[in-house]
Amino acid sequence: MIYSQPGEKNAKVQFKKRYDNYINGEWVPPVAGQYFENITPVTGEVFCEVARSQAEDIDMLLKILFQSHLN
Repeated sequence: MIYSQPGEKNAKVQFKKRYDNYINGEWVPPVAGQYFENITPVTGEVFCEVARSQAEDIDMLLKILFQSHLN
């Protein structure tokens, strides 16, 4: 069985160019709006951008988790 390369139209796996923080079942952009480049070791090129989380993002996460625990 031959599979398409990731990212191609018929590929079994699709990747996005940018990933936010995944919090409580939702994709949430980082508070400061900053991202860093994720470099693939295969080619040395940028594979995607990933949220650069700061203390504010962790605080938001903890508040959400605390609230969900109370419910």
